[in-house]
Amino acid sequence: MTKSRKATGRVNARLDADAAEKLATLAKDDGMSVSDVLRIAIDRYYEQSRAAHAVATGALERNGFVGCAEGDSDLSTTYKHHLTDSLRRKHGDR
Repeated sequence: MTKSRKATGRVNARLDADAAEKLATLAKDDGMSVSDVLRIAIDRYYEQSRAAHAVATGALERNGFVGCAEGDSDLSTTYKHHLTDSLRRKHGDR
């Protein structure tokens, strides 16, 4: 592996026979440790996931979905109170 990293965690994963064989083959063919293969796989998956998230977020922003609504800035924490008040005004105390 090109970067030197200090190990800070240990992973104990259960793999089916096919995944275990693929992992061992990758490590052997590339002359790397299983840990290095897993680190690279995690890094690549992480970057791929972040890129996909950025594409989705960008599409929402470009099409006007982000920031298109108005409301109280604390609505995510006070929505139940607002909903209760709205239903009470509409239907009264039942």
